[in-house]
Amino acid sequence: MTRLRALATVSLALALVVGTAGCAQISEVLNPSTGEELVGTTWSGTDSDGDVWGFEFQQGGGIGLTYNDGVYDDDSDRWTVENGQIAIAIAFESGPASLTGPYTRDTTTIDLEGEQGDATWTLTIEKD
Repeated sequence: MTRLRALATVSLALALVVGTAGCAQISEVLNPSTGEELVGTTWSGTDSDGDVWGFEFQQGGGIGLTYNDGVYDDDSDRWTVENGQIAIAIAFESGPASLTGPYTRDTTTIDLEGEQGDATWTLTIEKD
């Protein structure tokens, strides 16, 4: 009987863990983020080419950018979150760049794929 009780306890604990994780995913599907929780936060990371990025998410979809040693805050640089995807558009002098990736409201890291012309890279940013 003790073995059966232990097995039942382990099964219940496993069901609770799986059920709780499932609720978080269901919440994101039923109430997807618009990204408003990003406003006022800063994120940073180094891309697959070794370039250092920093983002400050601003009200109204604007974004402040640090890129390597430069600091930029151009009105044409924008961000959006829609259907679980974040998109960031940056207007570099050498041409526009876009970064996209999956986003959920409680994340502390965002994996992005970047593209500028024929160049591509990956970038993982972490909340500062």
